[in-house]
Amino acid sequence: MATEYKLKGLTSIDLKNGQKQEAEIEGIENGKVLLAKVKDELHAMSANCTHYGAPLKLGVITGEGRITSCFNVATGDVEDAPALDPLAKFEIIQKDGAVYIKGDESFMKAGRRPLNIKCSAQGEEKVVIIGRCV
Repeated sequence: MATEYKLKGLTSIDLKNGQKQEAEIEGIENGKVLLAKVKDELHAMSANCTHYGAPLKLGVITGEGRITSCFNVATGDVEDAPALDPLAKFEIIQKDGAVYIKGDESFMKAGRRPLNIKCSAQGEEKVVIIGRCV
């Protein structure tokens, strides 16, 4: 269930396009979120890479909205390896002289959201996929 959480020490967000800022989430131990502005839109997402756990505040945001050549800032989706899981995305709410994010607490704690892969058989054919995880 989506809940609002206050971001510590923020009264507003004043970022220019291509800028980012990490903020702590009140009430969630070690909870952090990355705020970024791309194409005049503010975005809030998981603060760390879902593969290495590196802080995305140190990453680079392209003009197209990719952070560290891997994630789409607008959706949180993985666009390139090595990350496997998408970033969690949160709604930003500015009110009463404070900044809040709205989202699922479990995603904030996990720093990612589960993949949303939906597929189903369309016929009688059977497919076997053989691979190896390293």
